Amino acid sequence: MNKINKVIVVFIVFLTFLVLMNQSQEIKVSGLLIQFENETTEPEVKVILENSNMTVNYTIDYDSNIGRGMYYIKVDEDKIKELRKDENWTSEIELKKGNYNITMLSAEFVPDENFLTMLEKNNLQLKKAVVCYIRFGDGTQDWVVGKNCVLEKDAIRIKNELETNEKVLIVGLDDIEG
Repeated sequence: MNKINKVIVVFIVFLTFLVLMNQSQEIKVSGLLIQFENETTEPEVKVILENSNMTVNYTIDYDSNIGRGMYYIKVDEDKIKELRKDENWTSEIELKKGNYNITMLSAEFVPDENFLTMLEKNNLQLKKAVVCYIRFGDGTQDWVVGKNCVLEKDAIRIKNELETNEKVLIVGLDDIEG
């Protein structure tokens, strides 16, 4: 074999090695933590998930205590600007959904009397999200070896699709491994 052919073979082997390394280091996700609007039923959750073009099997832990649930306030888009000026307005996470802003508050949030008065004055309700844990695969703990995982890019696609549903407040990726 001449010198040029040897260089080409070495280069091809090197590229093959790089491709294999990148494939083995792809980030995988074992599940999703989804917060739904208050009073979203388990059958509604199943329908939403069935319509989300999930390409893998999954199990549902409905109304799960696996994650920290959040309270939320659904506020009309026009009213949110006025509320932000109020000294009692508290916001950890704000999401835009259609004509509404959803203000998420942690489960540890304890509203004081002034905050409750502000809600009442503005005809707003503090609600608790329904938390569901979605485990990819057959529900076993084999995610450690990657059996019941999806690639991060697929999990992000599913997350983005789910968040377009009006009943879905927020979706988080769980057990990310690389």
